[in-house]
Amino acid sequence: MNLKNCNFKNNIRCHSGGAEGADTYFEEISTLYNIQTIAYSYQTAYHTSVNKYELSEKEYLEGVAHVNTANKTLRKYRLNPYLKLYARCWFQVKNAEQIFAISTFIQIENKQFVKGGTGVTVQMAIDNHKEVFVFEQELNQWFCWDYSDKKFSLLSEIPKITTVNFAGIGSRSINEKGIKAIESLFRKTFE
Repeated sequence: MNLKNCNFKNNIRCHSGGAEGADTYFEEISTLYNIQTIAYSYQTAYHTSVNKYELSEKEYLEGVAHVNTANKTLRKYRLNPYLKLYARCWFQVKNAEQIFAISTFIQIENKQFVKGGTGVTVQMAIDNHKEVFVFEQELNQWFCWDYSDKKFSLLSEIPKITTVNFAGIGSRSINEKGIKAIESLFRKTFE
């Protein structure tokens, strides 16, 4: 992937998916802060981001392999209809050191997971030992993945973006709390 420096703030990049909801809001606020966004996609006309990066067939297959690895933990039974979406998520993870997700938690067999497609991305990030932060919209709280305890731990304060490449992802059903969480994350980091 050849990404050029286009005089963006500190060469910081937001890796996202261009989907409606949290992805789009991360992209919009990144633009306000003069931060480049790369919005990954795979062969779809529905992806309308001006920052669209379309995966090659080889990249898509690489993403599918990582989705399948994540699914060993998640055990989702309907992957195939969503593989184009999930495979692009691998590149959000691959190209970022920190992942910031806006979503909700679900409980499966007494374990806490992130809901929906965002959960697949978060699991790929965990599988690859990335720094993972989740804003839980219903609880109105930030959590981080604790690798020693193997669970999400409540944070006492808003996290900060501390890397050049981060992923800004999340639910299509972002609410006002999720929007405020993204705004607070950027304010704390860049102001």
